[in-house]
Amino acid sequence: MRPRRRKSRLSLPPPRPGSGIFRSSAAALLSLFLLCGNAGYGEPFEPSAPAAETPTVLPEVSVTATSSPESDVLPTDSSSVYGLDLSVLDTPRQVTPINQTMMRSSGMTAQGYIDPLSTAFLIPGAISENSGGMMAAPSVRGMAAQPYINGIQFTALEAGMPLTPFNWNMVESEDITEGPANAVFGQEQAAGGTVNYITKQPYFDRFRGQMWDTTGMYENYMWGADIGGPIDKEHKVAYRLSYMGIENGSYYQPDVHNDQQNVYLALGARPTDNYSVDLYSDFGTYDFTPMMEWMNRPTSSLIQNGLYSTGSLPVSQVQIGTINNPGFASYAGPLEPISRRMIANNPESQGLGYTGFVQLVQRLQLGEGLQLRNNTFAYYGRNSVVAPAAYYTEVAMGDYEIDNRTELLAQFATPIGPSKESSSLESGLLGKLLLQHQIDTGVEWGFEHNLDYESQMWFGSSNAWDILRTNPTSWNLTQTAFFRSLIRNPSAPGGGEWPIPGMPGVYFEPLNGSAGTTDSNYWTLAPFYQHDLQITDKLSLLFGARATTYFVSSQTPPGTPPELFVQAQTIQELPMVNASAVYKIYPWWTAYFTYNWMYVANVGAVGGFNVYPTGLPNSSFDLQEQLFEGGFKWSLLHDKLYASVAGFSQQIPLFNFVDVSPTPATVTGLEANLTYQPDRHWWMRAGYFFARGVEDWSGLPYGPPMSQTYSTALALRADLPLNNNGNYPPGAYPFIGWPQQVLNAMVTYQADSGFGATLSALVMSQQFLGYNYATAIPWQYLLNARIFYAQPKWEVSLWIYNLTNEPYWLPYAIGSMPDRTNDYGGIVAGLPFWVQGTFAWKF
Repeated sequence: MRPRRRKSRLSLPPPRPGSGIFRSSAAALLSLFLLCGNAGYGEPFEPSAPAAETPTVLPEVSVTATSSPESDVLPTDSSSVYGLDLSVLDTPRQVTPINQTMMRSSGMTAQGYIDPLSTAFLIPGAISENSGGMMAAPSVRGMAAQPYINGIQFTALEAGMPLTPFNWNMVESEDITEGPANAVFGQEQAAGGTVNYITKQPYFDRFRGQMWDTTGMYENYMWGADIGGPIDKEHKVAYRLSYMGIENGSYYQPDVHNDQQNVYLALGARPTDNYSVDLYSDFGTYDFTPMMEWMNRPTSSLIQNGLYSTGSLPVSQVQIGTINNPGFASYAGPLEPISRRMIANNPESQGLGYTGFVQLVQRLQLGEGLQLRNNTFAYYGRNSVVAPAAYYTEVAMGDYEIDNRTELLAQFATPIGPSKESSSLESGLLGKLLLQHQIDTGVEWGFEHNLDYESQMWFGSSNAWDILRTNPTSWNLTQTAFFRSLIRNPSAPGGGEWPIPGMPGVYFEPLNGSAGTTDSNYWTLAPFYQHDLQITDKLSLLFGARATTYFVSSQTPPGTPPELFVQAQTIQELPMVNASAVYKIYPWWTAYFTYNWMYVANVGAVGGFNVYPTGLPNSSFDLQEQLFEGGFKWSLLHDKLYASVAGFSQQIPLFNFVDVSPTPATVTGLEANLTYQPDRHWWMRAGYFFARGVEDWSGLPYGPPMSQTYSTALALRADLPLNNNGNYPPGAYPFIGWPQQVLNAMVTYQADSGFGATLSALVMSQQFLGYNYATAIPWQYLLNARIFYAQPKWEVSLWIYNLTNEPYWLPYAIGSMPDRTNDYGGIVAGLPFWVQGTFAWKF
């Protein structure tokens, strides 16, 4: 019997008329299924017929007949990156299609959320943020990727984090691209890459399904069911219904949990050969611990010897800044051993929410080589997050986005006269003249509403608490005299702390800039054009342009005192250009060069635009992102070995919470990847990533901020205050929380009997925790393993994390993620040896 969870003590704010919270037990939901299917965390059922044809905005999802061996992992199929029919070999970017086999092998969603290192086992430049389950996208090249759901931007989030967990159960596959988006998909926010989630598709051939249960150490329980099949006798209408339940505890204690219920439904219809329509929908409820606190006071003694810096002030005397904040030496205790499970989480931290989306994708074939597509997406989310120790609050009163893209796709060839056919261009260096075209052009429009309350001006107070010797309920910044001085104080930073309407004891800052408080509505209108010109059978050019116009109206929300109320409107234009050249040295060897240039916007914590005391400044929209990338791709040994190498320089703008220009950051490096699948029993992947990221604060009045600008060890030696909340001087600073070198390797074998095993390894170079580069996590490695046995009607899998029980550490935040400012205030003790088993019954 599963342990019962305590009821949450924090409630969502009263819903507006017509809204509500759906709560149902796992048993009641499971009874809907009777018989069940693939849910993405257990071993997926691979049916004997291909899944239904999907609109070409998505890559075709095909599955093969047999429970063994493992499915194909070679990245040679079409990708969804440009919205055009391009193979991975001909796509001029570092792109990795990830199917269910690769997800299971890496343990990407083994915990019900994206583990920070799981994607790096597949893509070495994709070490992710430690959000404790609230990320909707992995991080790429030092910053979260921009997520897309079946080709449409998911914008109701900031830095890849919607501040509620994500439903990984609905994901069939994903395409991860390193670097910015292109003209078809567009990109609103700064991002290190993009990830397009392809959700589960209906089964048109026959009824099929699976039910599964997953149990892991540290109270991890997940279960689910999935069914699908044709609805009519002609097999022109089909469905897919999938459910997942989670009641997860955590290695990190006390009181860390993630409980969620998700239902996903897909319906598809193919009434004629020329028309198809697909409806995708998802609904989820969430009761979780917002992981805004990890182990605090990181020092070299803690990292290398497990010794923690004890000592604390009375709660009422805790201070942020340097005024009336005594030096740490005046009250510090001795260094003492600490359990790696300890974190600075107040057990009263709570997260509640529910989310849902509906998506309609239509395709109409107008004639040979001419197709009309329409993709409409609507998302709704409502949540409440309170983390007293940090201090962080975020309450979304019912945010939603609506997005629609209508596009015309054309394929044709320019006629070539006889004289040209006999020209010397038929062979030689440039190849045979073709002049074949693929064009994707259209318009995308969207609307987003945000009513959000945020308090994070003082986020990063964690070093105030001695988590070894004091009561966890005392780790609460609101109990300090410092915080009480901010309440209803319009002269305090961010306009002070004010009660959130309907939530006594929970506060927001009305003028905290990009921290997130807003009552915002905005429209977007974006015409786009993408053109792939195959000049010869060796040379092609790919170019595109997009212009997104923003019509923004924003104001401080209800509850703001009259003297602080601000409202503003603005119209902004954000252009985008992408251009690439692809040259086939040989049919199996491709060289490419790519350039992307765009402006992106600076949004708040859940995607809205926030007013400053000065209104809506241009600095919120003048964020330039740029990419130079060139490389080679090979498909060798009769398409059994795929390899790529790329050099890149990517500029990522870093927004600042105050009304100043964004900080340019540049990531420059080299990446190499290899996938080899010699036969149906073996496959392997290996990669190497080297990159240097630099933030350039030279042109700004100050340098990077941190909640504490030195380690706790230095604070003790020099009698400096904890939580000094300061800035470094202007200058250029290499990324912190960032391994400049990463190596990965993964090998899988599966016998005809159904037995198989995977062994994977990850190596990371040192990672500095602060911009004074005095304290670092050293070089580390991690080994994972998976053993499985697959039969036509059932499968069992055992996933082993940290095979050698390596005591590794991770920074609070990585690279250019916004909360890197707290890296001297928090560090993550990596998971120890950890085992999880899954049993799946298929039919």
